[in-house]
Amino acid sequence: MKLTKWNPDKRVVIKKVQGVNKTTFEVYTRLPNGKVIRQRFNNETDAIPYAEDLKIEGLNLQNAKTRNVRPTSLGATQEGDYITAMEILNKKFGDGAWNLTKAATWVAANYQEQDWTDIHVVDAIVEFLDWKKKEGTKKHYLVKVRSFLGLKLDKDGNRQIKDGSLASMDKLLNDVTQAELDHLIWDESWEVSNSSRLRAWKILHNFYVWASSKKPKKCEYNPIVDIPKPPKNELDPQAFTVEQATKIMEAAASVYNGETVPYFALALFAGLRPQEITGNESIEPLRWDKHFVWDKDDKGNDKVSVRLKGKMAWRRTVLLPDNCLAWIKPYAKKRGEVCPRGFKHKSYAIRCAAGFRVNPARMRGLKKLKIDGLENPDDKNKAEWIQDGCRHSALSYRLAIVEDVQAVCSWAGNSPSVFKSNYEALVTKEQAKKYWAIFPPDPIGQ
Repeated sequence: MKLTKWNPDKRVVIKKVQGVNKTTFEVYTRLPNGKVIRQRFNNETDAIPYAEDLKIEGLNLQNAKTRNVRPTSLGATQEGDYITAMEILNKKFGDGAWNLTKAATWVAANYQEQDWTDIHVVDAIVEFLDWKKKEGTKKHYLVKVRSFLGLKLDKDGNRQIKDGSLASMDKLLNDVTQAELDHLIWDESWEVSNSSRLRAWKILHNFYVWASSKKPKKCEYNPIVDIPKPPKNELDPQAFTVEQATKIMEAAASVYNGETVPYFALALFAGLRPQEITGNESIEPLRWDKHFVWDKDDKGNDKVSVRLKGKMAWRRTVLLPDNCLAWIKPYAKKRGEVCPRGFKHKSYAIRCAAGFRVNPARMRGLKKLKIDGLENPDDKNKAEWIQDGCRHSALSYRLAIVEDVQAVCSWAGNSPSVFKSNYEALVTKEQAKKYWAIFPPDPIGQ
C-alpha cells in the first residue's frame, strides 16, 4: 500500500476566528497517526510557534511510518530511567522475569506513606522515660529501665551515655537494625542468666511498643517481636558447695589486703544482693557509718545488724550470722563504703583464684599480679561461676537450718513464691551446718 505524503504546510493551518467581542486564532491539524488537534490562542504570535511544533511532530511521525519505526513520546531522561529500571529488575529477578507494568502494580499495592516521625535514639529514650513517669511508674523501675537503655544522669541531671547500650547508637530510632537489638539481648560476652536476658527483652519490647504505637509514632514497627524471647530459668536453683564457699573466702582474704572480704562475706552469709552492697542509681552503696548497727548481747558478744533501705521488699534489717561477723570484723571501718574501688575487676581475680572459670577478656591486667590460681582462667575443667550464687547459697543454707520459709523470706527480703522459684536449692541440714561453720583462720588477713 502506497503511503500518502503528509504535507505540513497544508495539514497544519491557522484559522482566524472572529467572535462577537473577541478574535482568536485556531491551530488545526490531523497528524499522520490520525490524531486530530484543535487549539485556540488569543493572538497569532502564540499560535504560530505551536503550529510549527505540530509540523515537526507530523513530519517525524510520517518519517517513522515510512521507515516502519514505532514513534515514542518519551524524552531522553525518561528513556534513561526506563533502561536503569529494567537493569535493576533483571539483576534482582532475572532477565525478563519482571517488566515495568508488573513492578508498578506491585509498588502501587504495597506502598505506604511514612507514618512515623524520625527521632534520634537518645531523644526517644528521654521521651519514653518521661511518659512512663507521668503514667505513674515507680521510681525503681524507671531507674532500672534507664540504666539498661544506657541513659545515666549525674548529680546535676546531665545526661551520660553508657557505652554499648541502645542510647549509645548515634542514629535515628527507625534506623536501628534488628541485629543491633539482638546483640543487646543475646551478646554471649554478657555473663548473665536467662532471667536477666528476659528482663532486657521485656524492657526493649515495652520501649518499642510505645515508640511504634503512641502518636506521633517514632518508628515504623516493633522489631523486638522478631527477636527470640529468652526462656525463663527452668533449672533448679544452685548454691555453692561448702568447699567452693570456703575457697571464695580464702581467696578474698589472700589478695588486695582482704578489702573484698566484707563484700563476699555479706553476700555468702548475709544474703545481701550485689546492688545492696555496691549500690546503683536508686540505692546508695553500703556504708560502714550509715548502715551498720553495732551492739552487744547479754553475754557481751558483738551483735551486728545491717539496715537496708530501698523498695518495700528490700527494706529490712539483717542480723549478721556469727561467721559473717567474724569475717568482716577485721576489715570494718568507722566510715566509708564497704565495697572497694574497682571491685568488679577485682572480683574476677577472686573468682579465678577460687577455682572458677573466667573469660580471659575479664582478666586483662590481672595476670601480672602475684596471685595463685590465675593461670588458664578459661580452663574447661574449672567450675562455672553460679549467677547470683552467693545469695542463693546464703538463703538455701539458712532454710536448711531454720526450716521456716516465711522467716527466711523476711530475713532475705523476698516473697515465698520468688524464694521458691529462684533461691531454694537442694542442700541438706548436715551440709548447712558445715556451711555456717566456715570461719576465718586465726589470724585473719595476714
